[in-house]
Amino acid sequence: MTQLKPDLKIGEGHFRECYTVKDEPALCIKMLKKNLTFLQRLHLNLLRRKMNEDEYNTYHQLPASLKPYFNPIVSVSRNFVVTSRPMDYDGSFSLSVTDYGKITNIYFWKEVEKVVALFEKHNLWFLDAFQLGSNVFVQRMSEDHWKPIIIDYKRHGWKSYPLQLNLLWDSQKKKKFYRKYHRFVKSFKG
Repeated sequence: MTQLKPDLKIGEGHFRECYTVKDEPALCIKMLKKNLTFLQRLHLNLLRRKMNEDEYNTYHQLPASLKPYFNPIVSVSRNFVVTSRPMDYDGSFSLSVTDYGKITNIYFWKEVEKVVALFEKHNLWFLDAFQLGSNVFVQRMSEDHWKPIIIDYKRHGWKSYPLQLNLLWDSQKKKKFYRKYHRFVKSFKG
């Protein structure tokens, strides 16, 4: 997939920037930022060297019941991840929860609760899933039925937060996850 060419920047996270792919509108590419700080580079080199591969493996190890709520990864290398772009029923690209602001769609919130219950059932604590609303997209399946699509799921342990050694224990990951989740609901549930 080295022939894929990044085009327009459509998002940015802590370590990566996301671009559309030239001549492939249904794909996007997440690439490591060129201007990482010294601490970010240190964090990547010591603890997150295989961040993209880890995200790829995480997706493929998800329980079947959770996969429909995660954006699939198409290809991976050390420096980038290629994913599909979530699309709505009308052919437009899905937008992030942040883009929507307050969401009043009851189906969306029922689906969010279902995802959280599945995380609980499988003891999976994706610490960045509900962070600030930018890692969850709203996929409109129809005019009334909306569902959450988690587009970034690489943070799920102490390696993501190396100074928080308490995250070595699942009980602490769960606690941090629920703090972020409750903030998400408070910020975006309309």
